[in-house]
Amino acid sequence: MKNKSIDYKIKNSLISVKPYIYTEPSISVISLRMLILLFVQILVLIFTKSFDAIKVIGFSTAGTLLASVFCQLITKRQPYHFLTVVLQGVLFGMLLPETFPIVSVLSISFFIYFALILFVAKNVNTWVNVVSICVILAWIIGRDFFPEFILTKDLLQLKNPSALLIKEGAFPIYNFDVTITEVLNNSLFNNLKVTLPTGYLSLLWDSHSIIPAFRFNFLTIVSSIILYSDDSYSGIIPSTFLIVYSLLVRCFVPFMAGGMFNQGDVILALLTSGTLFCAVFLIQWFGTTPFSLIGKIVYGILCGIVAFFIVGCGNSPIGMVYTILICNVLNMMIRIIEEKIKLKSMKKNLAKIQEENKLDEDK
Repeated sequence: MKNKSIDYKIKNSLISVKPYIYTEPSISVISLRMLILLFVQILVLIFTKSFDAIKVIGFSTAGTLLASVFCQLITKRQPYHFLTVVLQGVLFGMLLPETFPIVSVLSISFFIYFALILFVAKNVNTWVNVVSICVILAWIIGRDFFPEFILTKDLLQLKNPSALLIKEGAFPIYNFDVTITEVLNNSLFNNLKVTLPTGYLSLLWDSHSIIPAFRFNFLTIVSSIILYSDDSYSGIIPSTFLIVYSLLVRCFVPFMAGGMFNQGDVILALLTSGTLFCAVFLIQWFGTTPFSLIGKIVYGILCGIVAFFIVGCGNSPIGMVYTILICNVLNMMIRIIEEKIKLKSMKKNLAKIQEENKLDEDK
């Protein structure tokens, strides 16, 4: 009888392994923040006359909105908040190549998103990132529209393959880059006995990738500061992920390709493949992360390891999105372990309380 009483109390006080429960205002605020920060990048796309990318983002957002409306009509419920639907549509469009046919973008965003929120991701706090699934299916359907992986084994053996790629014209160099790089080298880096190659600042500002999410790394860094400045706890997963991934790239990428140990190109890894973008906007989507501090740290470490084996040293058109999806599965495993630890702790505490109550009654 005692065990049944404890189990009943635990059952009614546990956090379920099923999707988290969030208050709507908090999700709305986070979604609004992300949309504002993404809108800045969209404005830069307009300023740089990347109108094809704007069309793709517009049609992907229209598709998700239509899917949400149809789902609401069928189920008589609103699965996602309006701002979250718009955010997912924008993220989906930014992770697609600007050359992707807009009719296909609208069809994929509508039908895939509709099927996912109707049968799989019925709530915004689901265990899987809907955007990542949409991008992966778009890649399977239209792989030819995505950029090629241009790194070869010979390049991977080099200390700084990004410098060679910049020199060969794979990434553009802006006029301001030459001036600022020269100033930094003369005033700072020369004193440290190092030299900053020309082209890195351009890569940081705009890589000119046909995938918009891969382009404006500097704006993404600023976005991360704004998103996490008022809650340092929320930045644990992205920072842990980036640190682990960077260390693995630095130590092992050239070595695994037949080169030297500890010579990996971290800059190339972070500034291509949408690494920073996914770390800021996707890696800890609502309901896809552990809820304990240790769980978040472990999750960040696992994300870094998975990214290392899938993305390598960067320049992958789809690797980071696959990383997100795999880590969603790993998150469920972590949450099950967290649940068991929580269950054990609560049983122990409840048993202790009941024992103390019994002693008081005996007195």
